[in-house]
Amino acid sequence: MTPRTKEQRFAFLDTIRELPSLPQVIVGISRVAANPGAGAQQLAEVILKDQALTMKVLRIGNSAQYAVCSQRVTTVSRAVVMLGFESVRALALGLGAFNLLSSLEKGGHLHEDFWKNSMAVAVACQELAGLVGIRTVEEAFVAGLLHDVGKLILTEVDVDKAQQVYGAGLEGTALLRAETEAFGVDHAEVAGELARRWELPPVLQRAMEHHHRPFSKVPEDPGERLAFLVGVAKTLTGPLRQESCEPRALAAQVARLVRKPVGTVLGEIRNLPDKIREYAGFFEIQLDDLKEYTLWLEEEHQRLFEATVDREGGRREEERRQAELATMRDIHGLILEGADGEAVGRRVLRGARAAAGSRRCVLALVNPDRTELRATWGDGDVTPQFLGRFRFPLREKGILASTVAGGEPVNVFDTALPFFSRLLGEREAAVLDVASFAAFPLRRGGTVVGVLYGDRDPGDEPFSDAEAETLGSLADLLSLALGRGGEPGEA
Repeated sequence: MTPRTKEQRFAFLDTIRELPSLPQVIVGISRVAANPGAGAQQLAEVILKDQALTMKVLRIGNSAQYAVCSQRVTTVSRAVVMLGFESVRALALGLGAFNLLSSLEKGGHLHEDFWKNSMAVAVACQELAGLVGIRTVEEAFVAGLLHDVGKLILTEVDVDKAQQVYGAGLEGTALLRAETEAFGVDHAEVAGELARRWELPPVLQRAMEHHHRPFSKVPEDPGERLAFLVGVAKTLTGPLRQESCEPRALAAQVARLVRKPVGTVLGEIRNLPDKIREYAGFFEIQLDDLKEYTLWLEEEHQRLFEATVDREGGRREEERRQAELATMRDIHGLILEGADGEAVGRRVLRGARAAAGSRRCVLALVNPDRTELRATWGDGDVTPQFLGRFRFPLREKGILASTVAGGEPVNVFDTALPFFSRLLGEREAAVLDVASFAAFPLRRGGTVVGVLYGDRDPGDEPFSDAEAETLGSLADLLSLALGRGGEPGEA
């Protein structure tokens, strides 16, 4: 079968009586904007020929998106100066095309869905343009707004076929194949042809025709880059169309494509729902509730936060494990060298800070008549006053006294909890003045002769199981040194 020529493939376009063509005001705007010698007043004069376009340009110029001062923009020439020639040309093109295509009569709800989805993609293109190196964000907006215009044209050709094709829930290449089977061309090809007939800039022609092309990275060609951006924007607005892709995979998928962190991608679209509503107002498009899409964005940010916390937690745990290994290696070396208890004890306390995250570390010993537990010396955020007050009678109620008496370690999660508050002595509460701390018995032979104490900064989490285990191991090593006859001196 002989392949059809391009003219044959698009001959149906000539049969559409009301095939829209760009009005002269839009053509005039493009020509003036392309003239390097033209000024803001000349461009304003062309825009003023279209009353509806004039009102919308002024409205956009006064929007939060473009406002740079508190003064309202009251003239089109001022709006041109504020927005820039390229921005006004692109926005006027988008507004003009929207007005023209909205006049097509066939399709009913297909038209409504088309403009809702196109508006979302257009705003997403504008927000994400910087990530792929596109500086004219309004051109990105127009590419997103018009990328699926071929669907409207195919609907005008045969509304019954269009409803059958577009009502099947097809996406991507499956949709393109179905369109080709039904119409002989797909909507992307039709969009490209219409863009050429409208004499749109070549970069927009390629973007509209190639937005379904698969790209493995950001292309160098400006038109292909714009097409790539449209594809990215369609992906990130998929939840609005209830497409089959798992929503939580979208941000990560796009991040891989644009070679940016997921957080950067999500940061660019964080305010997307609000901006979609704003631009829908400019174009007088009725939108459905965006609560579900807003919820999806919030959930993505929460997942990112949790993943970041997990990664940070993993990094810190690895650092803690490395500090623990270094501490244990040093202490074992000191013990093998026959170092005294003080040398081992000092290294233990430094290790308790580095490997277990203690704010204050204290080595406290029981006095000879076993009536009092006294600080020998400490490390970290320890003052002489704190060490001087770190004395607890063993015959009074207290968690530290219980550690000495029972020989069992304790990890106090929160002194305000009833279980711990019942055990905490009045003097302990006043002297320690912390929410969470841990105490581990030190032994010589089978007798508890002291306590290794550590606490956390106010507001910090209690010692984790791994950190408590590290403190317990340090206490065992110090007990070993004490059992060999070395004993720390007084503070």
